[in-house]
Amino acid sequence: MIKAETIAIGSELLLGQIVDTNSSYIGRRLADIGIELVRISAIGDDRDQIKEALREALLRSQVIITTGGIGPTEDDLTREAVAEVFERPLVFQPKLMDQIEALFKKRGFRMTENNRRQAFIPEGALPIENPKGTAPGFIMEHSNGSVITLPGVPSEMEYLVENVVLPYLRSRFQLNQEVIQYKVLRACGLGESAIGLQIRDLMKESKNPTVGTLASLGDIKIRITAKAESSEKATALIEQMEREIRSRLGILIYGVGDETLAQVVAKNLERLGLTLSVVETLTGGNISQKMAITGTHAFLHGLILPSLASQKQFLNLSGDELNVALKEPIKVAERLAQKGRDQFKTDLTLATFGRVVEELNKGEFRMETFYVLNDRDHFEHLQHLLGGELGMIRERASIIALDRLRKYLIKR
Repeated sequence: MIKAETIAIGSELLLGQIVDTNSSYIGRRLADIGIELVRISAIGDDRDQIKEALREALLRSQVIITTGGIGPTEDDLTREAVAEVFERPLVFQPKLMDQIEALFKKRGFRMTENNRRQAFIPEGALPIENPKGTAPGFIMEHSNGSVITLPGVPSEMEYLVENVVLPYLRSRFQLNQEVIQYKVLRACGLGESAIGLQIRDLMKESKNPTVGTLASLGDIKIRITAKAESSEKATALIEQMEREIRSRLGILIYGVGDETLAQVVAKNLERLGLTLSVVETLTGGNISQKMAITGTHAFLHGLILPSLASQKQFLNLSGDELNVALKEPIKVAERLAQKGRDQFKTDLTLATFGRVVEELNKGEFRMETFYVLNDRDHFEHLQHLLGGELGMIRERASIIALDRLRKYLIKR
């Protein structure tokens, strides 16, 4: 298996001013032709650091792709660093200069003298013309592989990857067969460690396909990656592993790929021909926002009641009556759901309610959270104790509520 690395160059990456999306794009496209991206690095605008990163990468991988640092300014140092690593002088390329000048003229701009720097590439390098921008790339071949230097602007980089780099790599390494494919299953309802226990042997022992997990707040991604001589065989390997994982995790798996929990809920509501309203207290409109983004016609109303005063008014209770009701918070959530369904005339109403049990640290709380789903016939109740910052609690509570609704719809 051919191994590759990317080196993203630019101090703005290290300062957090921009995010390196180029490496993830390159990784996906290399996998499609059977090259495995094994390392991603980010380096500032420092010639010595760039040279050090290149020398280390050359010891590990056959393909190194750099992005950025080939502009016209003094802090664009990639071409000089590559030239020094390979001990080659920079050589002026008239054809590249013509291409740069033509692009400036086409766009109605006047080319400045420092753009002339971009027409220099290391001696012996293969030039990469850039019809999308003024930064040409180049390829330095060596006995064990290639260093490919590309512009950092994503639209330019992507064009050159598709039209130059991938065809070049297929030819250079005679890549006619092997591909890498992956599929992501999405799960919620258990934490990453609990899910990991159920598929631990698959993660540890399976070599092809491999299985890994990635956790975010309330959402676990399970990635299945397969290598094979054809797309069809890779798909078959993935499907076999997917069946095994689904047999173990069952209803915990809610979606595939980029599907969100709200999108799955929306699809199931539409499939069943049901309408939904949401009454939110502790979640502050988070559930309504997630449902609204899906664009579903099944979500009709979202009501946010962030204060006891607004809850009292909605339920038409006096202060004393609300104080009595608050002694049984699950009943408050039930009344919110019932009133929402009566007022909005939807098939289902989901209500959330919460109360602070303890302040842990400044800005962090332990909260009892309550969830009630009301349909024509009955109420479904759920209760959880959550802790952390308020924003985290709201997000976790929203996921718990939507997941409870998802499981209800599956039963329907």
